[in-house]
Amino acid sequence: MIELPPSAPMSAYQSYIHALESEKGWLHVDLVHNCFLMGEEVGELFKAVRRYQKLFDEEGKASAKGDTTEVAHEIVDVLNYLLAIANRLDIDVETAFREKNAHNQGRTWG
Repeated sequence: MIELPPSAPMSAYQSYIHALESEKGWLHVDLVHNCFLMGEEVGELFKAVRRYQKLFDEEGKASAKGDTTEVAHEIVDVLNYLLAIANRLDIDVETAFREKNAHNQGRTWG
């Protein structure tokens, strides 16, 4: 089993996803297909939010109000694919996060 320490830096999350993909035989999945798969997971996240909010759902399912478990699981699925995409491009997500948010601090939105 692959372990992730409780206070791990983002680089450890990226290493964890690489190890998981290696273990499951998913490293051959290319960048474009990972993007497609992440897009599907984003759709599942939106459906989970709809169920949580008790909005229209074609499947007739709804989560108990206050139960965010399904939403949390879908967020993790999206994050897993996001990190896999970053790994395929050798992007250090923590560095990119810090750089982009430092840039955003100086921006204004109107």
